[in-house]
Amino acid sequence: MKSVANNFFDEWSVYDQVLDHNYMHHDNIYRDVQSFLADRYATQPFTLLDLGCGSARHLARALQGRSISRYVGYDLSDVALAHAKQNLAPLSCPVELRLGDLLEGLRASREKFDAVFTSFALHHLATAEKEMFFQSAYERLRKHGILLLIDTMREEGGDRPIYLDRYCAWLRSNCESRFPLRPYPRQRLSGNHCNAQCDGSSGGIRPGDGNIPNRLAPHLVLRSETGWLIR
Repeated sequence: MKSVANNFFDEWSVYDQVLDHNYMHHDNIYRDVQSFLADRYATQPFTLLDLGCGSARHLARALQGRSISRYVGYDLSDVALAHAKQNLAPLSCPVELRLGDLLEGLRASREKFDAVFTSFALHHLATAEKEMFFQSAYERLRKHGILLLIDTMREEGGDRPIYLDRYCAWLRSNCESRFPLRPYPRQRLSGNHCNAQCDGSSGGIRPGDGNIPNRLAPHLVLRSETGWLIR
């Protein structure tokens, strides 16, 4: 899994365009994250554990203006963590970036946090691992702590092969048209880049067990069974 993550982030000029052009709606999502954190914490200090932090590009912006007192981020990619170090530098709090996956980040210590955050990462875990994730995340939160989760979901009644087929068809049909040619060092996303995301050669959608988006109902069951209050 580590090599897959590194391959994805090593093609940084490609992934940077995904973010620049809001291809996965990061701008919209993180505006809501920023609003949620402002409403919940205002100027109150809080600690945050970020699992699968990537470059932390959008979360770093969402944390601006908040009184975050400690940030700990985990990711499988050295390249991503190097970018995260730069993006999180403006935070006026201790920042720790560690190499590891979601479950390793939850099991690394007994330290508790006010918030556990993960974005577009949980779907890489198998169902049994998701159950372990929710249980471990619950144990790592302080009283009244929150789990803030962003991820893909399948529609009710939809199976995984159909989901992946539709996703890849959408990706291939939109890929080149959405990304204009950019000056060096950035490059246009070609059909080959889009195909690589679907065949797994760049760490994207893989036909095996690396991409397992659940339907919403199983997620709710997992969370309720491991002690979560669903809101």
